[in-house]
Amino acid sequence: MKDNFGRTINYARISLTDRCNLRCRYCMPEEGIQKFSHRDILRFEEIGRVIKILQKLGVKKFRFTGGEPFVRKGAIDFFEKLNFPFNITTNLTAPGLDIGRINRLNLESINVSCDSLNAEKYRYITRWGDLNIFLENFRKLNVKNIKLNVLAIKNFNEDEIADFIKFALEFNVTVRFIEKMDFIDDGLEFMSLSPVKKRLISQGIIEKRPLLGKNSVAVYHRIKNSKAKVGFIAPESESFCAKCDKIRIQATGDVKLCLFDRRSYSAKKLLRGGFSDEEIQKWFEKILKNKKFAPSEKKGATSIAALGG
Repeated sequence: MKDNFGRTINYARISLTDRCNLRCRYCMPEEGIQKFSHRDILRFEEIGRVIKILQKLGVKKFRFTGGEPFVRKGAIDFFEKLNFPFNITTNLTAPGLDIGRINRLNLESINVSCDSLNAEKYRYITRWGDLNIFLENFRKLNVKNIKLNVLAIKNFNEDEIADFIKFALEFNVTVRFIEKMDFIDDGLEFMSLSPVKKRLISQGIIEKRPLLGKNSVAVYHRIKNSKAKVGFIAPESESFCAKCDKIRIQATGDVKLCLFDRRSYSAKKLLRGGFSDEEIQKWFEKILKNKKFAPSEKKGATSIAALGG
């Protein structure tokens, strides 16, 4: 499946829910967001149907997000039925989380979000999160490809960069630092990753030459004297629109062709309107022609939770 610019679209991010057990300051307001009703969001059977249609179109990578995907009732049951390797993004602190069942899933990777290793700062950025719960669950996590995602925030966690790298080495995981994008008025300061990367290279913490890899938004560098990696995702400093390979499907079934595009296209209407798989497949191919090469402005129109990460 290709867009008008010749980019192969083979990656779908699918949100299971807009709800979350945390209130991260860059993601949603303290009072939360106007929640979708149960009938508004896609049923698991409908999500499964969308996956099969997208697979026929050549989509090979699926990542399930939220909100927090594990707060949706039946999420692990749904994951256990998937017959292909898939990816999840989670804060790893949903109440009653069964880490044992997560460890047994057919995961290609799991991205775990944590923006501070200091309990007080973790509670501040999440508004009420408990770092001890995160650490307890993280220590139990035993899957092959764990990526620790850290939003880099000036005057908040810039002094924890080295700590996160040590933490990643201790648990043999990949840590990825991410530049902040604007979606809500969060009062948090943007921090460019370029000087961070240069400093880590000059200090001899990471190797100078980046690793060659797949079509990834992250640029990876090896940690000196180890096999571990540090990733840098810099959407503001280093645009990666030219190699964009994804679409997003919100919990409501709205398809977003770009994170910053204010337009969306309702797959739910077709799924519940008696359309065949072939007709929906042609619809996906048609709407993909509307995918822009790059957004006219990098300013989100809604919260990250509603967008689906």
